[in-house]
Amino acid sequence: MIKGLKLSASIAALCLVVGAGVSTARAADVVAEPGCTLSGSVMAGFLYDWQKLDPNNSNEDLDIDWSTPFGEGAGLVTCGGFNVQADVAYYAHSGDISDFSSSDANIDQTNTHIGGDLFFRDPSSWTGGVQASWISQSIDSKDIDVFRVGLFGEFYLDDVFTLGGSVHYFNTDWPENKDEDGVQVAAWGRFYATPDLSLMARGDLLFASIDNFEFDNNNDANLDGWAVTGEGEYLVWDQGLSLFAGARYAERTLDPDEFSNLDIRDFQVYGGVKFYFGQGGTLIERQRTGTVDNTSVWDEKLPAALVPEL
Repeated sequence: MIKGLKLSASIAALCLVVGAGVSTARAADVVAEPGCTLSGSVMAGFLYDWQKLDPNNSNEDLDIDWSTPFGEGAGLVTCGGFNVQADVAYYAHSGDISDFSSSDANIDQTNTHIGGDLFFRDPSSWTGGVQASWISQSIDSKDIDVFRVGLFGEFYLDDVFTLGGSVHYFNTDWPENKDEDGVQVAAWGRFYATPDLSLMARGDLLFASIDNFEFDNNNDANLDGWAVTGEGEYLVWDQGLSLFAGARYAERTLDPDEFSNLDIRDFQVYGGVKFYFGQGGTLIERQRTGTVDNTSVWDEKLPAALVPEL
């Protein structure tokens, strides 16, 4: 019931973003304040994740094959160089667990994102601002809230390269009085082979600590990780339709006090379609004047690392 309500709310929010963007785009000449425009983007895709959990000092590995339909949407109001963005995202992870107690099992995890961004941009040189989001994770019958806030920036080098980075603080409220907080750091670069074809390389770092990981024994834990992503996007239709595909490899290590480490390794491949509205131009022009990414690799795109511990 709760999962269905979250899905409905996410879809409704996404429709509101799209509807507002399309309406404003059609009536751009009647915007009350000259110089202010509204644009946006929506995307839909599918992701596969091969995840392996490897407890140290143990011969038993846990393999989980995840399949994930996902969608993201954002609306952006631009007045001169000042920008205000609202964004939503939904990742519906469904996992098939094998090699666990000699039996197979399934687990579902949904990640719903609602966020906002305030930033200044000069499309000829740079972008910088603040981001915040609330991520609601539902893992079977357990609900988890993640609050995330941080800074981001990009530099535009001619019509060939975009370099960017971000740093975010996050806090996760786990069940049974477990509390996680930490920092997520990212850096990326885009190379434009043509004005309509971008190739991106991205790296992410995670540094987190978990209080009361083993509540009965008052033990804490550290959770650290790194991830690398490669992605390509091509504008196939000059009205704003693009195709994208990519791959990601991630490693996380859970290090509890007085317990053996748990290593989590993920390999993901994904692809989908994206539509830009309310603006024109090539892919590079749309990416340097449109919406910005406000999603988390660790809390949305990757399934939760602590599934066996919940």
